[in-house]
Amino acid sequence: MTVKDRRIHLFLQVFFLFVGLYQIILLINSLQTGQFSGNLFEFQNNNLPALSMGATIIVALTSLVSSFSLWTRATWTYGFTLFSSGILFSYHLINLGPAIRQNSYEIIPIIFVLIVILQSFPFLIRRSYRSA
Repeated sequence: MTVKDRRIHLFLQVFFLFVGLYQIILLINSLQTGQFSGNLFEFQNNNLPALSMGATIIVALTSLVSSFSLWTRATWTYGFTLFSSGILFSYHLINLGPAIRQNSYEIIPIIFVLIVILQSFPFLIRRSYRSA
């Protein structure tokens, strides 16, 4: 592993940790503000709150597991992190539309996450191919 690969590895480890914590904070914030008021299994704003919360929890947990696996340098790290990046990318890409319509300040972290994930795909593909 070269110095450049080590730096990318460390950056991705910290990035996935922060993204996982950010998703958990957003979920707690939406629960405290009453965004999901009423029944969780009734449609609200063309959205089912139980599925939104489930998707947020899955994204947060996979990001935190990816960060932990990058820290431990397990053999399955890069494959799982690539899988987690795909989930994270699709989750934020889907949430970009409502963020544009409702709150334009939410676009900044979403775009940052999308750009970092797109730039990390070649590294993760190369490393997962070598570790197999």
